[in-house]
Amino acid sequence: MSGPQSYEYVIIGGGIHGTCLANYLLVEGEYSHRDLCLVEPREQLLASLETKARQCGMRTLRSTFVHHIGTEPFSLESFAEGAGREDELVSTENYPNRPTLELFLDHARYVIDRRGIDECHLQSRATGVTSTAAGDRLEVQTDAGSLEARHVVLAVGLGGSRTVPTWGRSLPDDAPLVHVWDEEFDPTTAAKFAGPTFVVGGGITAGQLACNLSEHTDVTLLSRHDLEIELTEADPYWINWRHIKQEIHTLPPGSKARLDRIRAARNDATIPPYVERRLDEARDCDDLEIRRGEITSAHATDDGLLVRFDDDTTEKNAQVVLATGLDPVPEHPFVESVAESLSLERGAGGFPVLDDRTLAWRGTDGMDSSVYVSGALAEPSVGPFARNIVGARRVAERLLASRAGGGSEKAPPAFRGKS
Repeated sequence: MSGPQSYEYVIIGGGIHGTCLANYLLVEGEYSHRDLCLVEPREQLLASLETKARQCGMRTLRSTFVHHIGTEPFSLESFAEGAGREDELVSTENYPNRPTLELFLDHARYVIDRRGIDECHLQSRATGVTSTAAGDRLEVQTDAGSLEARHVVLAVGLGGSRTVPTWGRSLPDDAPLVHVWDEEFDPTTAAKFAGPTFVVGGGITAGQLACNLSEHTDVTLLSRHDLEIELTEADPYWINWRHIKQEIHTLPPGSKARLDRIRAARNDATIPPYVERRLDEARDCDDLEIRRGEITSAHATDDGLLVRFDDDTTEKNAQVVLATGLDPVPEHPFVESVAESLSLERGAGGFPVLDDRTLAWRGTDGMDSSVYVSGALAEPSVGPFARNIVGARRVAERLLASRAGGGSEKAPPAFRGKS
């Protein structure tokens, strides 16, 4: 009787990070499709990205045209030119062009088809990772059976549960309170609500969602703070690996000091200028109101929610759409399960303690495991852009360098364009 199918790499998660890593391993690492398995429960790779983008009304990416899942920096630009879609590379003041969502997704599908990445896709959900009996490999449990791997990469996204304010947790299930990242959330349905709609949040997701809904109904964007405008998620120099080594890797692994430095560098809960302009246009047309404050209580009625704000004003027959983010990724149940079953070390905030050179998750015995992480989980080593597309490329470079036994210092042309 044959055992579980064996791979060099099992990548858990088929979003931007998992798909980008698979592509790099196939192209730059020269692995074959038989060497890789990409475990993703959705029918298509990148399905979660596309769903979330459409749920919040994203039109363009915040990242520049050189950030995508391909290995060649100018691949997306060449794809646009070849298809006569240069107008979908959106001009941005004092910044390289940014792709529309449709152009980015079409290019990603082109890369997936060209490299045959779908051949690596196992449509299933990973449920655990343990050591094999011999101790020389890892066993990945999935709903479709077990897999063996020499290396496992966790590319599980931002987190699990949606962040819901205290006042919303006791409302009945049929109350008009939804989260933008709920799988069943449909902005078209939300736009048809008869009463006033409040979008709660102060970042780019809330801004895009408020703009999208305001095209169909009256909306109030409710933020606890004045809207802060930042073009990028962090200063561009944080893309440079040498800068990351100097500013982060000199601090103790697993330390709170690392997380503090990264959080200070990230422009979280900010809105880029092009979304600010959309908000201003909607407000000028009296389709949208921007209000500073927060909801302190809410009660369900037959016609909607009766909500009370921190200034003691109330609104009746209301609908609330939360754009309040997700729980921290270290709290993801799957991440906690893997850490416990393999005795992996966790530092401040519950983040994995990694080998900064290879991004291998260190065991509690001080030895590097064969588990690697990408995305927000890798922030303590990859820095404030870890969760972004460029973060996936950084992780891919680390994986390839570790297999070659060295460390590449090459930086991608993150802000270089054709004249």
